[in-house]
Amino acid sequence: MDEVTRVFNLGMPMGAPVHIRRGDNDAYRLNTSTGSYFVKRYIHPPDAELTRQLEVAIAFERRALEAGVDMPGPIDSRTGWIALIHDQFHRVHRWIEPHAEQDVERWLGRTMAQVHQLQPHGRAAVPELWLGANQPRAAWERWLAPWSHALPVVLAAAERLAALEEIPDLVTTHGDFKPHNLVHSATGPLLVDWDNVRTDSAALEAARVAHIFAAGDPATIDLILDAYAGAGGRLDWPGPDLFLSVTRNHLQVIADFAQVIHGEKPPARWMPPDLEAALTQRLTHLTALAQ
Repeated sequence: MDEVTRVFNLGMPMGAPVHIRRGDNDAYRLNTSTGSYFVKRYIHPPDAELTRQLEVAIAFERRALEAGVDMPGPIDSRTGWIALIHDQFHRVHRWIEPHAEQDVERWLGRTMAQVHQLQPHGRAAVPELWLGANQPRAAWERWLAPWSHALPVVLAAAERLAALEEIPDLVTTHGDFKPHNLVHSATGPLLVDWDNVRTDSAALEAARVAHIFAAGDPATIDLILDAYAGAGGRLDWPGPDLFLSVTRNHLQVIADFAQVIHGEKPPARWMPPDLEAALTQRLTHLTALAQ
């Protein structure tokens, strides 16, 4: 970490870094003579695709910070908010000491609306993100042969998804509103990890995020979405398909798990060790959602 402290001007290291998260990237807590820092090291090689994604993400993150979204500010390096060190990208934020978890429902609805208003694009084709869930019938039949009881539900969900050809509310968004990307600070929740910035339907993402944070509880979903609408978010156009992005996410993950199980692609670092059990659980959730 000596090179990280030098490039980001963090002072002298005080002890060894502590590895705190493993996923698509590695994260560490680093104590130095100038304070405590959160260091992210990107596992993926710094190729053109990752470089472009981070350029887009950092530009939008900067816009969000300037707009006053509740989020931590990054530490500048000699090359900006990101630095290439030993052939891997690194980013640094000042460490935020976690506090007791707070109720986030109203905050989440307001913050999603704020983020969705930063860079709207209007009517557009369904974003590329959705394409991975649109698989041919033959593929579903092959992948789900051991789970044939769930095949009708999957095919019906895929048909609903394929019917959506365009959306009226495409926006650039944070792209990864998840509980693990909220830090409960002394001043309130902060939204972190802006690396997955992408485009999506504002309404459909808001509904999916509400469903995730509420764990499917209708009253909590309503609380989040009421706050979203109260802050200017629009939820009217999808009608009964408001939660279609929840369906899309289930189909995407089911397809990913099935392809790994059948040896068609390597497992991602985020995948659980027992993929067959995880796929079964996803099919159960999708079936419950369809009822």
